[in-house]
Amino acid sequence: MATLTTSYSRTAAEPRTHMLRRMLAGAAAFDAVGGVFCLAAAADLARWLSIPRDAAYVTGALFLLAAAVGGLALRRDRLTVTWIVGANELFALWCVVMLAADAPNAVGVVLLVTAALSSAGTGVAELLLARRG
Repeated sequence: MATLTTSYSRTAAEPRTHMLRRMLAGAAAFDAVGGVFCLAAAADLARWLSIPRDAAYVTGALFLLAAAVGGLALRRDRLTVTWIVGANELFALWCVVMLAADAPNAVGVVLLVTAALSSAGTGVAELLLARRG
């Protein structure tokens, strides 16, 4: 008689946690690159999008903040996404404020609307994945 031994040490939530970790890692890398780019090219971005140069610097700083928060979240054994979701929603709010307070050109409007929607959506997706896991 043959027996089959199966290990059930892995939880059913592991694939979701893995997907959440991949999402956080990708977002943190994107945010880091975006932050460095915004800070290095602030004058050019301001000119291309018709926004104040200071707004480009703040955008870069927010990107780097989100990258740092995402990196810290990844280092924890148990993922806690509250801070990274908050950073995403803060960035989305910043984009909306820039739309309302500044007068970006058409390219700037498209970029800011897209960034606000994608950042808000990413925060929601991270939250949903974390709650399922």
